[in-house]
Amino acid sequence: MLVDAGIDAAVGIAPILPGLSDRPELLADVVRAARDAGATDVWCNTLYLQPGTREHFLEHLARDWPELLPRYEAIYRRPYPERAVTAPLKTEVAALKQRFGIADRRERPLEPPAPPEQLSLAM
Repeated sequence: MLVDAGIDAAVGIAPILPGLSDRPELLADVVRAARDAGATDVWCNTLYLQPGTREHFLEHLARDWPELLPRYEAIYRRPYPERAVTAPLKTEVAALKQRFGIADRRERPLEPPAPPEQLSLAM
């Protein structure tokens, strides 16, 4: 409904959690579902961990996925992962957008409104 009303409806896949939600088949499922729902774009970003949030997150990660803790400690020495971590995910999502045809697929895309009529001052 939003897209048909002229609103670009993008889907954000964020935050992507390395080792948890970054598997290609999971990303493909999300992009496919976005396409099926009529999304006009898909974007993604990885998790970032500011001080305070980082400690809390890593504490829970250690409890629930202890095997991932060393990886996260290496990735998140700073709040934002390095490009070597984020670039492959963004490349993967871009390829999935192409594969699943994410675009404005309205039968009749909206056109800009006509300019207002200029009224004359003549009497």
